[in-house]
Amino acid sequence: MSLLYVSRSTIDAGEAQATIAEIVETAQRVNPPRGLTGALIFTGASFAQILEGPTDAVETMIAAIASDPRHKDVFIADRSPTLERRFAQWSMAYFGRVNFVERHITKVFEERTGIELPLAARRLRQLMREFSL
Repeated sequence: MSLLYVSRSTIDAGEAQATIAEIVETAQRVNPPRGLTGALIFTGASFAQILEGPTDAVETMIAAIASDPRHKDVFIADRSPTLERRFAQWSMAYFGRVNFVERHITKVFEERTGIELPLAARRLRQLMREFSL
């Protein structure tokens, strides 16, 4: 399964660097035994993350993220079966603070109930994939 979510950050700007480093370190440690791979982008205001792996592991992880106080407005933009992982070599790829991605994340939030959501989610997925190449 592959799942793309976006969320708003509640992390204080002064603590962002250390907090994100902790999130990435934890993910890189706990994801491999769970069979999870993926990619994370943090813009300072928002997160976008793709999680890949067994359905139960992905669903358990997104439930934990949804209850994590560092996130609010967690929105699953796309959930789909996958035969091939796009981030197979990454227990959790982190692409640094990518501010220009914020407009793509905002578009997903804006299209939450709109007919353009699949297109907005596909564009965000592709952008994240481009970072990993």
